[in-house]
Amino acid sequence: MPGPRKALTLSPRLQAAADLIRPCQTVYDIGTDHAFLPVWLVENEICRNAVASDLRPGPLERARANIARHGLADRIRAELGDGLDALSPGPNDAVVLAGLGGLEIRRILTQAHPVSCQLIVQPMKTLPELRQWLAAQGYAFCKETLAREKERFYPVMKLRYDGRPRTLSELEAYLGPCLLQDHPTDLADYAAVLLRRLQRQLRGQPELQDLAGQVAQIAAKGALPSELE
Repeated sequence: MPGPRKALTLSPRLQAAADLIRPCQTVYDIGTDHAFLPVWLVENEICRNAVASDLRPGPLERARANIARHGLADRIRAELGDGLDALSPGPNDAVVLAGLGGLEIRRILTQAHPVSCQLIVQPMKTLPELRQWLAAQGYAFCKETLAREKERFYPVMKLRYDGRPRTLSELEAYLGPCLLQDHPTDLADYAAVLLRRLQRQLRGQPELQDLAGQVAQIAAKGALPSELE
């Protein structure tokens, strides 16, 4: 007979997303891959049900197998689909877009706008552009955390739609308004990573010099620039 099933452990990146979700009715995990996140959320009673959605049949089959392995086929529905097409999250639900590019997240949210429930996003790239778009569309930044895996940082954001357009400063878009406000202990390390990236861009984009200087202050001192304190 097979031994007892081991409790699922999430990667730091997915755990950071899970930690931002308040107890809710249904979690919609878009781009679910193995469905690790919805399985963990249901097993830990963060949500009553979940929808694990993916655009690709291969990952969705892996998700179905993992859901069945954990005995949760009655509580987690695996759906083949593009973003939130044909899905209707309610106000007591949560939507997670993790492990996708920033432009892909923007495309999905554009088609489903507005998403009026808990919204968790973890973009893999083009973060400044996504943050500016979210702010302009009326999404308020509630919380942002930094997940760290093998010296790589993954910002994870929680947002709520309130319909009030905002404009972020260049620094807020680049580093995250909540991270600048909350100043987590690893912000300086994260800023140092972003600074190296900016320094590579400066030769072709000298207009980034002021931004690089602000990021360098945070990276060097682990403190906010004086004008942001």
